[in-house]
Parts: sequence; structure tokens; C-alpha cells
Amino acid sequence: MGVVLWTRVIDDDAVNTAPVVWQISRDRSFTDVVLAGAARLDADADHTVKLAIAHPALRGFSTYYYRFIHRGVASRTGRFKTLPAERQTITRLRLGYITCQDYGFGFYNALARLAEEDVDYVVHLGDYIYETVDAGFQQGAARQLAPLPSGQTVPADLEDYRHLYRSYRQDADLQRLHERFAMIVIWDDHEFGNDCHGDIHPDNNTGDTTATTPQPALRQAANRAWSEHIPADTAFDARQPWDESIQIYRRFRFGQLAELIATDERLYRDGPPCGTDTAGERYATFGCAARHDPGRTMLGRTQRDWFIDTVTASPARWKLWANEVMLMQLKVGPVFANLDQWDGYPAERAHILSTLRDAGTTNVVALTGDLHTFTAGYLKPDYDNLLEWPMGVELMVGSVTSANLEDQIRSGLNLPSAPMPAERLGVPANKLAPAVRLANPHIHYWNSAAHGYAVLDIDDTALTCRYMAVDTISAPDAGVRPLKTMRVPSNRVWIEDIE
Repeated sequence: MGVVLWTRVIDDDAVNTAPVVWQISRDRSFTDVVLAGAARLDADADHTVKLAIAHPALRGFSTYYYRFIHRGVASRTGRFKTLPAERQTITRLRLGYITCQDYGFGFYNALARLAEEDVDYVVHLGDYIYETVDAGFQQGAARQLAPLPSGQTVPADLEDYRHLYRSYRQDADLQRLHERFAMIVIWDDHEFGNDCHGDIHPDNNTGDTTATTPQPALRQAANRAWSEHIPADTAFDARQPWDESIQIYRRFRFGQLAELIATDERLYRDGPPCGTDTAGERYATFGCAARHDPGRTMLGRTQRDWFIDTVTASPARWKLWANEVMLMQLKVGPVFANLDQWDGYPAERAHILSTLRDAGTTNVVALTGDLHTFTAGYLKPDYDNLLEWPMGVELMVGSVTSANLEDQIRSGLNLPSAPMPAERLGVPANKLAPAVRLANPHIHYWNSAAHGYAVLDIDDTALTCRYMAVDTISAPDAGVRPLKTMRVPSNRVWIEDIE
């Protein structure tokens, strides 16, 4: 059994070489320390310490406490639960999951309230940071980040990305969530740049770069900063090119009850099929012939084959896909809302879902972020075939803070990073949910007016999903309320409303 422990030392002594002592204990008072050691503070990794600790002294599905001590000063105490052992039987699992925490748009009340929940682990589906300090791009007016070291509004180098992680990591609610739970993290686009694919991001470029300019050095910097500041058991190798320097797709086994498969949907994907402009090409578009190219990929062939093999071979009852962007089709009439999501890659989507179906794979549940919307619905290989029975379900969590669609419609932000630009939507805010469900009969639930988090309760008989909405993101210390609770019975592709 193991865990990844992380800390960063803020010390005025830039050449300080004192070791960082770490301790893991069975009790909060550290009277029963089971493991301890010392680590070197790495200035080349932004003064962070990241330790992947695997040891037989750590028992499966058990809670431990940890702390760091540097130059006689102890950190606050953290807590984590180990994964179950390979053959360990567990009868219940509870996961929290979150996405899209734009620091500038609001306060992290969702993280504060999730830290009070009794979950086993937290899954972060990406957009841990946003790549800009420009108030006109995605950011709101609730909070303002300090300027980037380069003086640009978007990162120009490694130090700019490090600055963003350091700034986000100073938030007390985010710190508290990390202290309370082990977190499984993947990235989405904003850890590099909006709607990125490979080493290209189409928006908010500076200097001589355009929407189609490869930026391999900047992509490598984004990879490195993520690896330095995220407690994930993923190694970064600066000697390798940007698309080989890190691998974040991986799997997590929760005994025989569930397996979580996390994919990377940015590093290996092809670019947008119908052009790089926003409205009419990437968003609010009729599509184009290139969208149907059978060779187009979001996962890349190596990862796609690994994903299919992992899911079809899994002995777990529940197969959970930690999936960054919306899998279900999303249209209003003949118009696709967003081709940055799986609607831009329909052939690969159909191949994956039909292969899982034909292999007899059951209990497939996609946990999705990105769209800043609470959504639930059904997965199908071919959404043009209304008679095709679905093969799985998708449970999308709304954003922690990032602007949802009704935020954009009400405020008239029309931000270039909006998942569906408000000026092209053509639907009043109070009519949005009925219009979306009418145009997309596979969508069971839609709410793009709330911010919050989701909690899954999983056992052999069913998976229950509870969407939780915070009262506001405009001020700190807000309350939380149940938004929607649904149940998916085992071995049935069906969503039951509970409340």
C-alpha cells in the first residue's frame, strides 16, 4: 500500500539545504508513528517535496495521519486513506469529485463544504488552475491573482506556471481539502491553455504565436509545473519531448467493488475538426465533414487501446471513467454546442463505447467535468440512432467556481473561453434546461446555474450520485444544499431519481 505526500517549503533562505522530515502515524497526535524519513528540498522543483511512499506497514483501506517538519517547524496535520489491497473485500465506497476552480471567478466554498463530507477519496477532473490573470478572459471580479512574473496575461514560461500553482495553493479551502483526503487528479485544458490539443492552444496567444502555432517549450513547462505541484504518482522526465515527458493516464482499483480509469484527453488529441474560430467553428457549429474522419483521436491509439483493454478486463463490478470532457452528444437543433468535447471525435467515441458494449462490459459510469454544468444522461455509440439502447451513464459535475452557462447569459460576459458562448446560444436563462433536454433526449438532468461538487456512494447493488450546490461563490463561508440525487442500479443502464 502507498500514498503520495506533497508539501512546499516557503523559506527566505534560498540556499537552505536542511532536510524535510516526514512522519506517518496511526493517530493524529503522532504517538503511533509507523513510517518516517527525511527528504531533500529540491530548489529545481520549486522548493517542493513529493514522495511516493509504498510500504507493507501501510494497511489497505486504512486511515493515517501525516506531517512534515522543517528546521524544527511542523506543518499542519494531514490525513489520507490508502487504497484497498489487491484482494481486499470492501462493501462500500464513497468518492467526492470536482472540477474547474477558476480562482478569479469566486470563492472555494465547494471545496470547504466537500472537506466536511465523509468521503474516502476525492477525484479532481481537471482545470485545477486557469492559465490567465486577465480579467477579460474567463476570470471574474471576485478575486484577483498577482501579475505573472513575465508581465504577460498568460504564461510565457515555467516560472509563470509555477506562480499560478503557488497562488492557487495558498487558498485555505484548497489546502484544507488536500489535508483531509487523498486526491486523484487529472488535468484538462487550462493547466496549459484553453481548448488545448498537444502543444497548441488556440486562444489568448501573444507575440508571434497564433491559434495554430506549436509551443513545445511552453507545453513542457506546463507538464513540469503540474508534476511539481500535484500529488500524483507520475514522474516527469525533462529529457523527453513534451508528449513523452509525463504520463498521467492511470488506473485505481478499489478491491472488487470498483475500478477508476483516468484518461488524458489533451496531450495526444487531434485539433478541432472545423477550424479554430470560436463561434461557428469550435462552438455553436453545424459541424463539418472532417468531424467524421475515422482517424481522428482524442486519446491517441496507445492510450485508447490501454483504456479499452483495462476496462474490458476489469474484474470490478463498477467501471468508473475519470473523463475530462462531455461524452454525450450536445446539440440544440442542428447546432453542436462544443466540438472541443467528444462531439468533435464521434468516430473514436463510437469505437470505444461499441467495443465495451460488444465485450459485455457492464456498469460503465463516466465521471465528467469541464462544462461547468451538473448533468446526467446515457452513453450511446450512435446518437443519431434513436432506437439504440444506451450502454452506460454519464454523471457530470458542475464547476467549483468557473462561469457556468447561466452565469454567462445573465451577465453578458461572452467570454472567449466559455464552453458554449452565450451570444450564440439563443436560449433565455430560465428556458435553458428544458431546451437542452428537449433537443437531447438522452440527457436525463441538466443544471447550469449552480456551483458545487458531487458525491458517489457505491456498493454491490447500486451507485448513488448526490449533486451538492453552494449558496454563493461571491463571498466566503457559504452554505451548501442538495441539488439532485440519482441512483444507478447495478447491471442496469438506468437513472432513477431519488430527490
